[in-house]
Amino acid sequence: MLNFCRLLIIIVFADFVFGDAGELDFPRGIFRTNLPAGSVDAPSYNVLSPGVKGKVVFRGQVKLVNGNNVQFHRVPDLTDPTVLSWPFKDGILASQKARAKAFLDSNKSLDRIEILFGGAGYSSEPDVSLASPTEGSESWVDNELAFATATISSGIVTSVDLDSNYSGKGYAKAPEVMIEGGVHFIRCVEGGSPYSGKFFLIVSNTGDTLSLNNPLNYDLSSIFKINSLVEVFEGWTLGSLFGYNDTQLMEGNSSTADLVYLLKSQVDQNGTSSDYVPYYHNGSRWDRVGFYDINASETIIYPDESFIIARRSSPGLELKITGIANTQNSFVEIPASGKRALMNNPFAVDTMLSDLIPSPNLTDDLNHTKKWFVSSNQEKADNINILNKGVWTTYWHDGTNKGVTKPAFLTARRGTGVAASITQADLSMSSGVITAMTNPHTGSIVVTSPNHSLKRGFTVKISNAYGYKTNSALPVKSLIDENGNEVSSINDSILIYSSANGFHEVGNVPSPNTFELLNKSGNCMFTGEANWTTGDGGSGYTENAFVSFIGGGGQGAYGIANVVSGRVQSITITQSGYGYTSAPKVFVHSGGWRRLGAGNSPFNDELVPAGSGVLLTRNHEYGEPSLLRVENPILRN
Repeated sequence: MLNFCRLLIIIVFADFVFGDAGELDFPRGIFRTNLPAGSVDAPSYNVLSPGVKGKVVFRGQVKLVNGNNVQFHRVPDLTDPTVLSWPFKDGILASQKARAKAFLDSNKSLDRIEILFGGAGYSSEPDVSLASPTEGSESWVDNELAFATATISSGIVTSVDLDSNYSGKGYAKAPEVMIEGGVHFIRCVEGGSPYSGKFFLIVSNTGDTLSLNNPLNYDLSSIFKINSLVEVFEGWTLGSLFGYNDTQLMEGNSSTADLVYLLKSQVDQNGTSSDYVPYYHNGSRWDRVGFYDINASETIIYPDESFIIARRSSPGLELKITGIANTQNSFVEIPASGKRALMNNPFAVDTMLSDLIPSPNLTDDLNHTKKWFVSSNQEKADNINILNKGVWTTYWHDGTNKGVTKPAFLTARRGTGVAASITQADLSMSSGVITAMTNPHTGSIVVTSPNHSLKRGFTVKISNAYGYKTNSALPVKSLIDENGNEVSSINDSILIYSSANGFHEVGNVPSPNTFELLNKSGNCMFTGEANWTTGDGGSGYTENAFVSFIGGGGQGAYGIANVVSGRVQSITITQSGYGYTSAPKVFVHSGGWRRLGAGNSPFNDELVPAGSGVLLTRNHEYGEPSLLRVENPILRN
């Protein structure tokens, strides 16, 4: 391992925007990570990960899988729906992305576009888009978007030419030039699929077929089934993540610049510090230390990979990474016996070790070579290493509750005890049936659910709610058809997904049979039955579990999850804590995690913040490289 010798403090902030349709939308935003100041002699080391993915460029259904090739249906052309178009351009999804810079004239129009890097691997001309102008108030008079096209030769973009009729107006500064191409991955996003979240690198593409890198020889036809839903998204490289020409990190030479370490592939590892490959930005591009004749800007950072930043300069730095949070489940690669991997937290939320390596992935049977090996002996068990205060701290699992098949979860509201402490009344782990819902213009939907036991302030998840679509007419909403026309009968209306589906705070509780969804208006006339839940006892537990409370402005609250017949039956608060002025997140830890140097006492769990990572060391005697499924905590229900 690297010899880290400086105090490490990592603070991760995530600003993400969610939809307001009753369900989680694609969250987009910025990770801000504070890197402490360091020096050449005493760097500060930080294990980080993007925590966000690149732009999604395609969503569609699979037509056919043949070996490592996935084929898609042709799609109606946007300008003429009677014509079927190819979903992709040849070679675009497995290229090195070209880059260019725009220049303005004195009239705030574009004067020219110059190539900064022509890319590589293009077999068709990529589309070019330009950012919108920021000045002017009248479209096509003093506010006009510029257009441009690219020309390629031998796989390289040789020029980007402005449309002489549309050079733009109202540009206060030169706009960003965005050229198609770059590294891309395909991910299964089919709801309910056990493979949802599994991804593969695209190594080439034609108009309707993607060829994938499949080093573990998975049967892709079982993952990407016919008509299953997938997405194609841009992957990160050193350049696209940190910046190509300019970067937030200290630039310079290999002796003075900040360093970014990536771990070598498993086949190239020898178990020494040379397994960590250092890169730096020389002021114009990324270089690998010792390989100065090769531009390293296109070095790929995989979606499940983290990296180590050595800050060798002052002052401290707030590193910002912009992208889209992953709202699907994910998969992480564990290495072969004797090998290591830098694994990231692939989600936009703080996650526990027990979430990253959940119980279904654990085994104490050496014959299970593709699972995470547990043992009371740290040297035999697979290890997780977390960088803390400048040194690696080692954790392993001793097998406690390894048979959990469904994790328990529950909801807390703000503390109502003395000094905003957590009481038993502030916890809910229940569910019920919804028999009716109101459909207000504004205010809060009133839900009818007999003997619901809910209290104000809990977060409740509503699911399977449908209704007949209505408009917003006053004073009474009217049923409408698919064209928006008012109709008098539900037989002429359309059945839609209710806006009540998703996560909501409980507002007023008028009676034991009704509760409000705070500030949530309706969009339909409810029909049938729906469900609500604030928690579930899980399954497969053999011993009591540990409960912790994170966030909400408070600290110090803990509890015990009491297990009966394999399920968490109740929660006993052992320490009430204080200061929980808003709802904390509740974690039920199955237990079994131990920390080297802490004796025989189980450590239960450890928080892995959003935007950070851990080092995996595989001690399983016969361990094979494998992909383990990780459930997104955002989606847990």
